[in-house]
Amino acid sequence: MTTHEPVRVTEVVPPATRRLPAPRAPADGELRSQIRCQSPDAVVVEVAGEVDLCTVARLASIMDEHVRARPGVLRIDLGQVRFFGAAGIRVLLRARRHAAAAGVHLVVDPGGSRAAVRALDLLERLDGSAR
Repeated sequence: MTTHEPVRVTEVVPPATRRLPAPRAPADGELRSQIRCQSPDAVVVEVAGEVDLCTVARLASIMDEHVRARPGVLRIDLGQVRFFGAAGIRVLLRARRHAAAAGVHLVVDPGGSRAAVRALDLLERLDGSAR
C-alpha cells in the first residue's frame, strides 16, 4: 500500500506579466491653425497642437484649402506642434504632390518643434530612399 501526503495549497501566485503602456488618449480637436500672414503671392499658416490620427483630417483640410487658393508660396509653420505622428507625414507627402501639381511652392517649417523636426527628418529619409 502506498501512502500519499495530502496536497497543501498555500498561495497561488500568478505568473509575472508585463504591462503594456496605456495607449495615448486621442487628442480630439487639439489641432489649431491660424493664418499669420496672407498676400496674393504668399500665405503663412501656423499650426499648433498635436498631429495624430484623430486630428490629421483637420491638417489635410487646412493644407488642401490653401493649396486650392494657389498662392505662389504656402508656408506651414509647425513650430507649436507638440506631437507629429505617421498620419501627419502621409498628409505632408500628399500636400507636396498637390502643391507641385497646382504650381504652389510649399515650405514646411518645423520651427522649434522637436516633434516636427523628427517628422521632417523621417520624411527626408523616406524621400532619399525612394530615389
